[in-house]
Parts: sequence; structure tokens; C-alpha cells
Amino acid sequence: MIYTEFDPLEEIIVGDSYAPGDLDKFMPDGSIAGFNKILEETKEDFEKLSDFLKAGGVKVHRPKVLQYKDNIEMSDFDVRIPMSPIVPRDTYIVRGKTVLQTYTSMTDRYFDSLAYYDIFKQLFDQGYNWISQPPPVLENLYETEKWYFDNTIYKRKFNDKLLWHTATMFQAGDAVIYNHNGPGTDAGAEWMQRNLPDTRFIKNTQTVFQGFGHIDHGFILIDDETVLHAGMQWVPAALRKKKLVDISKFLPPLNMDRFEKDYHSSGGRYNVEWIDKYLDNWKGYSQEVCFDLNCLILDSNNIVWQREIPELFNFLDKMGISSYVSPTRHSLYWEGGVHCATLDIKRSGNSRTIL
Repeated sequence: MIYTEFDPLEEIIVGDSYAPGDLDKFMPDGSIAGFNKILEETKEDFEKLSDFLKAGGVKVHRPKVLQYKDNIEMSDFDVRIPMSPIVPRDTYIVRGKTVLQTYTSMTDRYFDSLAYYDIFKQLFDQGYNWISQPPPVLENLYETEKWYFDNTIYKRKFNDKLLWHTATMFQAGDAVIYNHNGPGTDAGAEWMQRNLPDTRFIKNTQTVFQGFGHIDHGFILIDDETVLHAGMQWVPAALRKKKLVDISKFLPPLNMDRFEKDYHSSGGRYNVEWIDKYLDNWKGYSQEVCFDLNCLILDSNNIVWQREIPELFNFLDKMGISSYVSPTRHSLYWEGGVHCATLDIKRSGNSRTIL
């Protein structure tokens, strides 16, 4: 069962990627070589992460990478290049013995749940409940309308639908802290709360998030009382009476303005101009709080990071915390670090009051 982000990890899903060549038929000719390099290295990184976790005694599940013969044309929107199951944390959460899966505004993830079906069926056979939001009718969006570039997109176009990102929720015992303004809709948040009636939902306030966005960066709770953070502006009000350990001096921030400008000016993820810019300027560039603290906690004394940060690791070692590195070279391209690329299935702790 799962009630925290730090109780000893027993089972996990590690995402997976298409193999080089799988999407050639969908890609612009000029994008194929660079994109296949990204796929090759992403797959290698996930294999290494899986092997590392298995060697540590964690049971690892992998989703199926489904092959599509063509673009999928729905009545109101298209699934032009189906997303491989790289970031399970965004739309799935295991809470206690309940699996919840959601839908977002992203059409390329519309059929994402098929990749995880066999894994969740195993949990269902073990007595877990398995609940899914109703499939929504979406619409095609411009690249600049992705939720992290346009925080009004859900209010303007999807307010009447049940949509939610599970990465907006941080588990802390019998409660979750959540970004109440989305991404997702009010109806999506209400659906989540109705289906977790034994969970206290605490709104994330007084932070740089301003109640919006994915919550799995900027801070981590490593035990019932200790928070590592990249500055107080990242720490939810509900955690500010805990033992707070500021590690911001070890995490050089990245100004994302230039990244967003490059992305917008080049036409989006699969455009040859963006792939060239990304590979030249941004590959492996994870030096920002968003991804450095998007890490995987094996237990309160062991953390998996995605890059070497020697000064931080020495600091944590003095606290009795061991650090491990499993590189994710393309976390910026796929918009998710080690935490996003995994989903906890079982941890050994139980429900309790932490907040």
C-alpha cells in the first residue's frame, strides 16, 4: 500500500520508451535521426534505472509500449503521435489499496492507460480497487496551449470536464497536499476527493506554485518530520512546522525563459528545429529545482537522483542519507525527472497522521 513518498519502497513502475524507428512514419523527415537518438538514450536510461532498483530488492513493473499503425482521428481531436508510457506519475496514483487513473488535456496521452493495463490488473487481482475517470472528449491544442505554458487552458476550454493530473498531489500519511488550481478542472479535483473518502485533502498555499502545477519538485518529505527544500518559497504551508533543511545552495537554478522561447519559436516537440535546438543546447540540462528535487526516495536514508551533485551528496551523507545516481538525460525533453518516470506501487508503511 502507498501512504507516503518515503516509506520503504517495495514495488514500482518504471516508464518505458519507443525504440528507435518505431515512430519514423509519424515524424517529419528532418526530425527522424535526432528523435531516434533521444529514444535510444531514454530507453537506455530507463533500463539502467530498472536494473538498479531490482538489484536493491525492489520489484519493478514495466508498461507495454504499444505500436500504432497510423494517427488516430477521433470525432473532435486527433492522437497524432501517441506518447509512449514515459511519465506514469502524471496520470496515475496508488493510494492505500486504490489505483486511480485520470485524463488530462494532452491528446497524445489519451490511450496511455492501455500500456499499464496488465500491471493494474495484477493489483486488482490482489484485492486493489481500480478506478478510472470517464474518457473525455478533448480538442487539439497549439503547443503554446500546453498547461505549463498557459495556466488558463483548463478554465477556458475544459472547465466542464473531469480532468486531473495526479502529479499535483503529494502523499503525507492520511492526507495529501494538492495544487488546487490544477492543472485539471474543479470537477476533476472533486472526482478525486470523492473516490478517496478516507483521505484529507489539504490545499497547497503560500508557495511559488500559487496552487498550480505539478507538486513533485522544490521540496521532498524524507520522513515524518524532515523536509529537504530548495528555498522556503517551495515549502507548502502544511509542512512549515516540520524540520526544514534548505539545500538550495547545492542546486543552481535555471532560468526557463530561454527554454520556453526556444520551444515556442520552433514549433513543438517533434519539429526538426526544436529537436536540433534541444540536442544542441538543452540535452542533459537538468540543473533546475524542478528536476533536481524530482527524485525517487527508496526510504528515509536512501535517495535516487538523476545527476551527480557531490556537494549535496556529502551534505546528506552527514545526515545519514545515501545518494545514488540514475541519469535521465532527456528529462527536460519529456518534461519529467526520475520521480515522474516512476510510480510507486507498494511501500511498507501504513496510514498515519503526519500533518
